[in-house]
Amino acid sequence: MSARSIFTPARVLTAGAVLAAVAALTLAPRAIAWPARTLVLDALDHLPPSWSALVLGAGADVALNIAFFVPLGAAIALLLPLRWAPASLLLCALVSLAVEALQAGIPGRVPDAEDVVSNTIGAAIGTVVVIAVRVTARGAGRR
Repeated sequence: MSARSIFTPARVLTAGAVLAAVAALTLAPRAIAWPARTLVLDALDHLPPSWSALVLGAGADVALNIAFFVPLGAAIALLLPLRWAPASLLLCALVSLAVEALQAGIPGRVPDAEDVVSNTIGAAIGTVVVIAVRVTARGAGRR
């Protein structure tokens, strides 16, 4: 896959939109972000009990932090050549660190090192999914 085909307008727009959504959800004042959090948690309440226990087993905040960064990890991994896709973890961890640092100046937001870990786990999930799909597609293309 050439570098030109990786930076398609759709991939760049998707990555930008995901980054904007993460920024909006993580940097908005609590009065704005809390209704969105409540909406997601209410939706999760409609999952079957076994799924809900799996998703919320570590707590709602951890589950939400993981979920917010899965799309970001995937979007960044899609922008990188396959061999560099794991670097999306570092980029997402840096985004998470920046978010936590910025939250220190936002009323009602509390920076937390555990959030960086949860966010990076989410990014890892998104990255692994993208790598697995790309490796599988590459293998199928060779047959």
